[in-house]
Amino acid sequence: MVARLRTRAELRILDGYPDEATLSEACRDADAILARLGVVTAGVIQAAPHLRIIARHGAGSDGVDLPAATARGVIVTTTGPANAGAVAEYTIALLLGLLRKVVAADASMREGLWSREPLVGGALEGSTLGIVGCGAVGMRVARVAQAFGMEVLASEPGRRDAPLPSVPTVKLDELLRRADIVSLHLRLVPENAGIIGADAIAAMKPGAVLVNTARGELVDEAALIAALNTGHLAGAALDTYAVEPLPPDSPLRSMPNVLLSPHVAGQTGSAMVRVGHAAVQAILDEFDGRCPAFVVNPEVYGVRRRLG
Repeated sequence: MVARLRTRAELRILDGYPDEATLSEACRDADAILARLGVVTAGVIQAAPHLRIIARHGAGSDGVDLPAATARGVIVTTTGPANAGAVAEYTIALLLGLLRKVVAADASMREGLWSREPLVGGALEGSTLGIVGCGAVGMRVARVAQAFGMEVLASEPGRRDAPLPSVPTVKLDELLRRADIVSLHLRLVPENAGIIGADAIAAMKPGAVLVNTARGELVDEAALIAALNTGHLAGAALDTYAVEPLPPDSPLRSMPNVLLSPHVAGQTGSAMVRVGHAAVQAILDEFDGRCPAFVVNPEVYGVRRRLG
């Protein structure tokens, strides 16, 4: 992937989560940004007068100030469903790990114990899974869940039908009321931020479980922690957080009924290769005068015409 770009451009590669000042300085002469970590703010965009495209390394565009990019005529792309299978697999892995107490079982064995009674877990078969978000990941999760013998419901704001005929679509409040497990697969757009807030959590079944491999900002973290502490929710399996990296002092880190991972759901070897090539291809398409796939702000082409 890097080799493909080196044939067309000078590269500057940053480590970790760069702050705005670091990213602005690195991108000052950039024609393109391939963004995997960090946030491409309006300040970064303003500091890069030659910028033409921001190619997100992943399925979400929330790490980019989209209005600022569009106003400047900068294309923003994602990699579409390139890692959808990986995220769906990890969603099920987290859910099984939480319900079947896999981490606790491993830890007790490493301590030299043979303690079986505390490891009695919950079952997927016969339970109801509510999927919030009917896109590529959500529907893959639905198919796997059905194979486990689960009843599956789906809901997404503004959408009336799920892509799978076997998955009934219901309003969010009904899904929360009926589901034993709620799994989030929504994009983070302004209207979805905080969609699982205190009221939504209160509407969930007592003893229900929340799984989030989408975006942390979909959930009111304080309300989630409160519900886990009171026992209203039996557990949560989380791969994404409102603040990333998750602060060391976050209460989530010490809660026994929570399974945590560091935003790695999409990271299989093959998925990373597909996502990387898709992001690189978007940049090369822009350089060669082609319209990239998965443009998030297609109105940008009209802006470009007006800007001349």
